[in-house]
Amino acid sequence: MATDVRSHRFISHFSAAQGAKLAQQVRLVRYAHKAVIFEEDSVSDCIYLVFAGRVALTKKSPGGPAQVIAYKGPDDYFGELGVLDGSTRSTAAIADGPIQLGRIPRNPFLSLLSESSWQTVLRLFSHVSENLRATNSRYVTEVVRKEKITLIGEMANSMIHDFRGPFTTIRLAAELVAKRDASPKTQELSSMILRQVDRLGSMVEDVLEFARGETRLRVKLMPLRDVFAQLQENNAAASVRSGVRLVVKPSPLVLLLDPDRFQRVLQNIVTNAHEALGRRRRGRIRVLARRQHNQCLLTIADNGPGIPKEIRSTLFEPFVSHGKAGGTGLGLALARSVVEAHHGSIDFRSSRAGTTFIIQLPLVP
Repeated sequence: MATDVRSHRFISHFSAAQGAKLAQQVRLVRYAHKAVIFEEDSVSDCIYLVFAGRVALTKKSPGGPAQVIAYKGPDDYFGELGVLDGSTRSTAAIADGPIQLGRIPRNPFLSLLSESSWQTVLRLFSHVSENLRATNSRYVTEVVRKEKITLIGEMANSMIHDFRGPFTTIRLAAELVAKRDASPKTQELSSMILRQVDRLGSMVEDVLEFARGETRLRVKLMPLRDVFAQLQENNAAASVRSGVRLVVKPSPLVLLLDPDRFQRVLQNIVTNAHEALGRRRRGRIRVLARRQHNQCLLTIADNGPGIPKEIRSTLFEPFVSHGKAGGTGLGLALARSVVEAHHGSIDFRSSRAGTTFIIQLPLVP
């Protein structure tokens, strides 16, 4: 299907006659996923119009990776500031998936702008100013977010150091009790204590790695039935207290997983569902997995009130929380980083009838 250049929002800033002239200058170009459209501090030689796909605008950060400060989708435009004031690019632009852009060279655009009425120029600069304010706001938010993550990383590092002593004491005590009493019940409870101590230490390690921007996995072939059995054991007491039924359908699938990390992903989602359901009558959480082509499709569904609309678009970002007095807003951000480290994806759908999280993971060839 042919691209209608003249219907783009940027062209609409100009009169019909000037819009037609400007449209003639547009050269359509395509970029593959992750392709660099321009680098930060490069020459501002053109304006880009987005017709299909999404572009990430990134800015260098001292001592760390570049930060995404804005996304530009269909009917958006970018690169106009440098063209208008003659400065170099203040950001880099990278294709976030396959994209189609329209390229307007600098000189023909400035020539046409010089012939425009003051109303046209004022309208254009009003929109440019609006875009700049939105981008600046996003950039400030990203800087603050990064500072928070750095602070949490420092706290996690301190916690690991401080927890080693108590963890060692608890571990030794549990092992000593197990040696002195060989009864099945004592052995079971001692093993449970040791697993939970390991789990606590690993949770703090997760936060530390997240703050560093890395997720290191220890993968092995893992039957999902074992992962699900552990999930049921971890939630048995919570289900009794809350009256919420946790229904886990057995699965014959075997995946390449870091079992501890992936267990915490599932636990975080199930815990959120428990909290959303509260003591709702006939509250239910269902966990099941099935094969879909060469993928494992794993779903965790509840019949709760649904996720509030105001946080749905940012649900997997750090520090997003709603209605939880002790919530940090890190759980789902950590979950996404672990799932993506497994070369998978995580998404959700939500309504007043409940919420379903969908995790897709590659099957073992």
